[in-house]
Amino acid sequence: MPKSKRTKADLVISGGAILTMNSRDEILKNGSVAIKNGIIVGIGPAKKIGARFTAAQTIDADGKIIMPGLINTHTHLAMSILRGVADDVTLDEWLNRFIFPLEEKFMNKDSVYRGSLLSCAEMILSGTTTFCDMYFFEKETGRAAETIGMRGVIGEGIVAFGEKRGEAWERKKKLTTELMRLFRDSKLISVGVKPHSPYTCDKEVLMQAKEFAREMGLPYVIHLAETKKEFLDFARDKKMTPVEYLDSLGVLDENTLAAHAVWMGKKDFNILKKRGVKISHCPQSNMKLGSGIAPITDFLKNGITVSLGTDGSASNNALDMFRELKSAALLASVAKLDASAITARAALRMATIEGAIALGKGNEIGSLEIGKKADVITLDLNKPHLTPIYDYYSHLVYAADGSDVNDSVIDGNVVMRNRKLKKIEIEEVINKVNSISSRVKKSLNA
Repeated sequence: MPKSKRTKADLVISGGAILTMNSRDEILKNGSVAIKNGIIVGIGPAKKIGARFTAAQTIDADGKIIMPGLINTHTHLAMSILRGVADDVTLDEWLNRFIFPLEEKFMNKDSVYRGSLLSCAEMILSGTTTFCDMYFFEKETGRAAETIGMRGVIGEGIVAFGEKRGEAWERKKKLTTELMRLFRDSKLISVGVKPHSPYTCDKEVLMQAKEFAREMGLPYVIHLAETKKEFLDFARDKKMTPVEYLDSLGVLDENTLAAHAVWMGKKDFNILKKRGVKISHCPQSNMKLGSGIAPITDFLKNGITVSLGTDGSASNNALDMFRELKSAALLASVAKLDASAITARAALRMATIEGAIALGKGNEIGSLEIGKKADVITLDLNKPHLTPIYDYYSHLVYAADGSDVNDSVIDGNVVMRNRKLKKIEIEEVINKVNSISSRVKKSLNA
C-alpha cells in the first residue's frame, strides 16, 4: 500500500516539550509544531507531525521547551537611550528633573529608531515576540520592529492639556492617522490610540481620543493610577479616584488597556470588571520607582484580565519578561503573605495568552494552536540552573531568564537561531546607541 503524501510546511519545530498555553494548558512532552505561511498548521506528538509534514526548514528542539513567544503589553522602547540616567529617585523627580528635559533635547527620529531597534533586539533575545509601545516618533519604532521582524502595537503618546490642548490633540490625531496609513498592510505592526494619563490630558482630549479609537476600531492605552500622589491628587481635586474619573468620561471599555493600575479604590474593581478594562501589570518598574504593589490578586478574583509589561528600560532597567514573570509571582506572594497567591502557571499565562487578550489579539497569538499566527520560542533546558526539572511552569517563572531562550520565530519567520539574530548586526546597533549616549552623558555632566 503506497505511503500517503506528506503536506509541505515552511518550518517544523520538533522534539521538544510543548507548552501550548491553550484553554486546557496542554503540555506535549515530545511534540512538534508545523508552520506554513506564518500560521500554525500542525501541532502534536513528534512522530505524528513528522509523518504528516515535510518542511523546507527544521529546528531540532530536543531537550528544549517550545512555547508561545512572550507578550510585553507596556513599553517605551526608545527610552533604552536613557537607561540608567536617573536611578533611585521618585517618579515625579525622575520625569520632571531628568526624563522630560533629556527627551526634549535628545529624542528625535534617529534616536527613537536606534533606541527602538536596540530594545527589539533585547526583547527577542529574551523571548518576547510582541510589544505594545507608547512614545514619540512612533513611525520609527514601527520601522525598527519591521526591520528586525518583531510584532508590535504602536501609538503616539498623547500629552494635551491647557490652552493648547486642542492643537496638541489634532497633531497627535494626524500622526495616528498617518501611522494607520503607513502600516495598513503590515503583517507585524498595528496601531493604538495612547493618551499618556488622566493628569497629562484634559478631559476633552481623553474623550476625543476615545471617540477616535472607537471610530477606527483601535485599542485605547493609558497610564492609570500609577502613584499614590496621582491617587491623592484626584481625591483632593475631583473627589474621585482616577478610575472613577475616567469612567465618568465614558472612556473605559473592553478595548481599554490600563498600565500600572497600582492605587485602587473599593469601587474601582467593580468598574473595571463591568467595563471589561484590561490591566498591564509592571511589577519591576513599580518597585524601582517606589510606586507600590498593584492589587493583582484582587483583579484576578474579579475576573479582570491581567497582562505583564516591563515599562521602559529607563525605569526597569531591562526588557526581560522572564524577570517580570518572577517579580509578578513573588510580589503577589509577599503582598498577600500567601505563597500560592498567584501560581507559576497563572503568571505565565499573563505573559502569553492573557497578554494577547489584553491587546485584542487573543484569537491570533498567545498560545500554540492550529490556525494561530506562528510566534514561537524555544528555551534550552540543559543548564545547571534548570536542572533537574519537576514542573515546567515553575522552572520558567522561578528559575529561567531571558538568556535561556535559544530560538525565536515571529509570524513564521526565524528571527533568532541559536541566539543569533538573523536580520540585524547587533554590534552596529550597540555602537550607534553608544554614540548617542555619549552626547547624553556630556549634557548630564554639564
